[in-house]
Amino acid sequence: MVFGILTHGYCSPDIYNSLLSPPSLEEWLSTVSSMPNGKAPGPSMITYEMLKHLGPTTNSLLLLLICKYFASADIPDLWRQAMVFPIPKPHEWRCQLKNTRPITLLEVIWKSFVKLFYNRLSAILAAHNVLKGGNFAGLPGGTCRDPLLLLNLLFRCQS
Repeated sequence: MVFGILTHGYCSPDIYNSLLSPPSLEEWLSTVSSMPNGKAPGPSMITYEMLKHLGPTTNSLLLLLICKYFASADIPDLWRQAMVFPIPKPHEWRCQLKNTRPITLLEVIWKSFVKLFYNRLSAILAAHNVLKGGNFAGLPGGTCRDPLLLLNLLFRCQS
């Protein structure tokens, strides 16, 4: 895979070398501890609270699986399954799907895995100034302020 020309100049692909390296136990536990409590579980019914209360042996075994998936880039099919529930909007249901909003419940281990990967990638992109212009808004230290101000100005000019 060629990373590289994400900016107006050249970006060495070497900056991504650590992206798929196996995570340490500390990195994994830090990611899990940052996940929110009180969220609905995915199909397995495993919650973030359950992950946060695993013992050292189970954490080590789970980390072995996580490292295997990082190394192989082969994600289990069960992690890709989701449950979709229609949640009624705050007005009368009338048995119509348009009166609902869907919520998708994914496996919390998968979401934690993705969060760990995102944390790594965003740190690399921010450290090397890979994204330019409004593309950096989702990175650590980034902001949506400038694009929102521009949109606000454009809306004012149209009225």
